[in-house]
Amino acid sequence: MPQSVAETPPIDTKSAHRRSLRFASLDEVVADLDAIEDSLDAGTLKTSGNWSVGEACDHLRKFFEFAIDGFPSKAPAPVRLIARMMLKRRATASDEPFPAGFKLPKAASALLPTPGIGDRESMAALRVQIDRVQKGERFSHPSPLIGSLTHDEWMVMQLKHFSLHLSFLHPSAQPTT
Repeated sequence: MPQSVAETPPIDTKSAHRRSLRFASLDEVVADLDAIEDSLDAGTLKTSGNWSVGEACDHLRKFFEFAIDGFPSKAPAPVRLIARMMLKRRATASDEPFPAGFKLPKAASALLPTPGIGDRESMAALRVQIDRVQKGERFSHPSPLIGSLTHDEWMVMQLKHFSLHLSFLHPSAQPTT
């Protein structure tokens, strides 16, 4: 009987080394994606989270795209009411970063990365969604958890979300913290 290969235990992302990022615009996100892609091409990119570049970018793409086109599901009404009261201000305040280590509930599985997605394929798909907004499309669909948001509130959340996930990707030109 063949011996199975032990899986690598997940990294505790609450304590993992991360870059200190705080994006103020999509142009800054695109510049960081360029640096990540350059480092990928050079073979010098380091990661400190549980997801590959492709997985992180696919997750970011889904959250971004769903805010433009609509989410496939939403949380039950009582959960949305409580979340809106407890989380909306924190989620849309530009001064508070998203915490690391949050595990998505099963109901949000549509936001999980596509298994085995390639790094470059995923980055290209993410760039398509960013380009849509840079060319004038708006975030117009409610959050499945906290409900209606303005385009500007969505933008704050998206930039914070990028800051969180891209902080686990360390291009060679950026020192880790």
